Amino acid sequence: MKKYLLTALLSYAVMIAAAQNKPDNTKYLLPNGAIVTADKLDSVNKSWGNKGYLMNHDDKNPNEVHISPMTDAFLKEMAEREASLKQMLNQPAPDFKLTGLSGKTWTLADLKGKTIVLNFWFTSCVPCLEEMPKLNEVEKKYASNNIVFFAFALEDNGTLKNFLKTHTFNYTIFSQTKETGKAYHVSNYPTSMVIDPSGIIRFLHLGGNNIVAELSSAIESAQKI
Repeated sequence: MKKYLLTALLSYAVMIAAAQNKPDNTKYLLPNGAIVTADKLDSVNKSWGNKGYLMNHDDKNPNEVHISPMTDAFLKEMAEREASLKQMLNQPAPDFKLTGLSGKTWTLADLKGKTIVLNFWFTSCVPCLEEMPKLNEVEKKYASNNIVFFAFALEDNGTLKNFLKTHTFNYTIFSQTKETGKAYHVSNYPTSMVIDPSGIIRFLHLGGNNIVAELSSAIESAQKI
């Protein structure tokens, strides 16, 4: 079943950035039925006026993504959803109970006293892949017994394990987390958050711009609380 952008649970707004680490095997289907590869997305975006594009993710075909031009109506809806997300700032983080790819189960309650760094992403999201090396850089710098790094992905275990054969993501990865994303008011990808040791969301970040500096600052601030 195809998950369209304007549905409540899986809404993806993807703005184009300079591509350095794009998904390898994903096929992108244009409205006219043409298929392009990741290296052609910048050209497609330019032909559509450099406004970005919408991505429709298909659960049954994880290597296929339907893309279409960004619309004013969608941008308005995303602004409303971004406002909803920002209401989470300085609020208690919703609880979760999730099992990672390694088989270990985690809950928010078990992590009290630790700083938690979250990233919401999916494998065919170009900006998600572009910021991944930067997130790995932050994880390497700050990983300790008091800081944990979690990546909440949309796909199933099999898709993620296949993806990780050719991509490195050093966060602890969880699959099929759309309900968790809904609880955290996430509708734009990638989204990063920092939860302080008392369980309060102290940092929200959409997209990958300046992610290293801003995420590092947020982690250090949370550690002081």
